[in-house]
Amino acid sequence: MPVIIYSSPPTYLPPPDTGGRRMPWRNAMSQFYLQDSRDHAYVGDGLSFWAKEGKGYVTDLAKAEIYTIEQATSHRDTDIPWPKQYVDARTRLGVDCQCVTHLEALQQHPDADEFYIQKPQAWNGNNLIWFTTDGSYTSDLSKAVKVHRADTMTLIGTPGGCIVWPCAYVEARSRRLVERDDVSIKEALRGTGIKLPKPRRARKQVFNCQGCGRFIAVAECYVSDCRNCGADNLP
Repeated sequence: MPVIIYSSPPTYLPPPDTGGRRMPWRNAMSQFYLQDSRDHAYVGDGLSFWAKEGKGYVTDLAKAEIYTIEQATSHRDTDIPWPKQYVDARTRLGVDCQCVTHLEALQQHPDADEFYIQKPQAWNGNNLIWFTTDGSYTSDLSKAVKVHRADTMTLIGTPGGCIVWPCAYVEARSRRLVERDDVSIKEALRGTGIKLPKPRRARKQVFNCQGCGRFIAVAECYVSDCRNCGADNLP
């Protein structure tokens, strides 16, 4: 999902009155996460959300603040509201490489029977990459293959190597998160009454040619002289 920059905050258009009838989607869409869509907020493919009590941003949904629809649409133009129910249904389990150590894992679980297999020197943001049942790789721990202790020795000797982690240790340190390719903001906001403003187009930087005064794009002055008068406009 591309980074989105908006010129004004999202607007909320309340749905029409139902005459007191209970509508199931009202409760379903009453809670929201608030995503920071600025470039620096992305950690790999994971989306970052406002943390509880305004303490920065997190990818761990268990630590993300939950907002009402009114609160979610009154923040900055770069804060994007996502219905909690929609996001929760599309989460994956990630394991932050900064929150685990291999020595600690083996010391705490010396008699472990089952292990996850990590691909060495591979990450998605801070998330470790795991082998799956079909031989591919994933950052989603819920799709990773579990291997019995007796089978780990043959895997360690394979080309490229691998790292074995006791399942219990890794599972205790996994967290729910959502990646940009798993969600669609258009799909998520359908039926919520929330309307996102149109993205703001970045304006090209221009200045006047030192020779003839015509407007020239900044990028052009580095590759050629003025096409009109031939003046050199390098800074």
